[in-house]
Amino acid sequence: MSESKGKYYITTPIYYPSDNLHIGHTYCTVMADAMARFKRLQGYDVRFQTGTDEHGQKIQQIAEKQGVTPQQYVDKIVSGVKQLWKTMEISYDDFIRTTEERHVKRVQEIFMKMNEKGDIYKGKYEGWYCTPCESYWTEKQLVDGCCPDCGRPVQKTSEDAYFFRLSKYQDRLLDLFENHPDFL
Repeated sequence: MSESKGKYYITTPIYYPSDNLHIGHTYCTVMADAMARFKRLQGYDVRFQTGTDEHGQKIQQIAEKQGVTPQQYVDKIVSGVKQLWKTMEISYDDFIRTTEERHVKRVQEIFMKMNEKGDIYKGKYEGWYCTPCESYWTEKQLVDGCCPDCGRPVQKTSEDAYFFRLSKYQDRLLDLFENHPDFL
């Protein structure tokens, strides 16, 4: 076996399992799988990750309507996702679920580090919210008072949220973009 050309990391979005996946999810995953396989053939040490983001108001509402817990609901959906990827022979190295203990623990560690450095602050997020689309919109973006994507009613929502203090890193980021234009 030849020596590795280096590491290559590829991921799909972590899909939101509010319902069974559709052809768009499969398309994205097949593209990522094809790239992972190509890079492996080229001699790269590839890590291909996929998974699901299992939190949110939409999942909670669907689970309540079905008379199950959100975890029971997503467990059923994720079982179907994994079976689909098996049928499609997707070559992922890891499937991460945001409800898994390893994910929860790591996110907590990262959050605490950023908080200790002053990189996080608490504030309010307000806007017109479309639960089905999980999107916030401004007044100007609404179409006849409804979501511009799906056309359904939106609700004025205000919630406490944590924000990342990006301004703390503004000078370094601008320097990086200006002096290393190929970075992105």
